[in-house]
Amino acid sequence: MGRSEEKQWMPDEVDPTGPNLARVYNAIGGGTHTFGADREMANQLLTVQPELAYWVRTNRAFLARSARFVFESGIRQVLDVGAGLLAPGSVHDIAAQVAPDARVLYLDLDPVVVAQANEILRDQPLVSAFRGDLRNPAEVVRLATEAGLDFTRPVAILLVAVLHFVQDSDDPEGILARLRDAVPAGSYVVISHASRPPQLTDAGVRAEKDYSERTAPVALRTREQVERLFEGWDLLEPGLVQPPFWRPEPEDLVEPADVERAKGTPAWVGVAIKR
Repeated sequence: MGRSEEKQWMPDEVDPTGPNLARVYNAIGGGTHTFGADREMANQLLTVQPELAYWVRTNRAFLARSARFVFESGIRQVLDVGAGLLAPGSVHDIAAQVAPDARVLYLDLDPVVVAQANEILRDQPLVSAFRGDLRNPAEVVRLATEAGLDFTRPVAILLVAVLHFVQDSDDPEGILARLRDAVPAGSYVVISHASRPPQLTDAGVRAEKDYSERTAPVALRTREQVERLFEGWDLLEPGLVQPPFWRPEPEDLVEPADVERAKGTPAWVGVAIKR
């Protein structure tokens, strides 16, 4: 995408010459809100780990299924933190299908994400996007309140593919605890978190290091470490699993080869409720 195509909404401080976290993810998933540097980084990652595109698709499919689940469970307020660039099938699209009266707030640290979202959402009064930092949960709650979320009523907090960018020094468990304490009983949390890919080659290690240095440091956590993020929440069935195994659709995982491929997904996901 050329700079001239973006001039109506792209923030002035954005540097199109370097790869950007959200845009690289968008490029891996086949999106178009990217620059050459983003596509170059995405291609580098895909060269050493071709399954990455599949992993991104399974993560987005989990986001759609889990969002549909919380809406069908009666939730009418969703806070999507670290939302990334919006694409077809984003949370507000699911809301339009299942719960058109729901309020959806996208929060992201990246000015590109916020600008793109607000451009898309101009005519949707129940959906908005704001810039905020997950590492400051008090600020997240304040911004969400100012945007119209009512924290006396149940809220679904979506933390999809974002917590692996929160370093241990930033206390991810403490962040989750503070967000949990800010919402009432009946609220949900949705988490997907990357882990280390199986059989990572030397080239893959180098690509991962380059990605971390040029976009954002990545903290890949084990299943046990991700499970600790749910402390104080009640994990719902099927518990903490790889993305393709969280309440798959009937047409998913019908072939043994599909199941085997899904088992190699380097991520853990879960949905939990506050009792």
